[in-house]
Amino acid sequence: MLVRIQQELLKTSYVIYRLFHGRPAPPILSPVEHVWDKLKRQMPSCHSVHNLELAVQDLWAHLPQDNIRCLINSMPDPVAACIAAGGGPTRY
Repeated sequence: MLVRIQQELLKTSYVIYRLFHGRPAPPILSPVEHVWDKLKRQMPSCHSVHNLELAVQDLWAHLPQDNIRCLINSMPDPVAACIAAGGGPTRY
């Protein structure tokens, strides 16, 4: 069912761009990955693109801003460690 909804979504008038950045950033350096994960875990079952769009908009509108603030505030140490390691592995 989800695959059919995804295919239907791609056929609509939406334009989807894929950005290429070389190596993907580890999740700790990409706080938006944590936000998407939280949204995916709360996503209800949808049977149409319209219902999917409404569900995503509702979840996004009600996303607790404290969670986002915590993610932003957690960034300085992992970023500094990544810079110090020259982009290599860190303890994060």
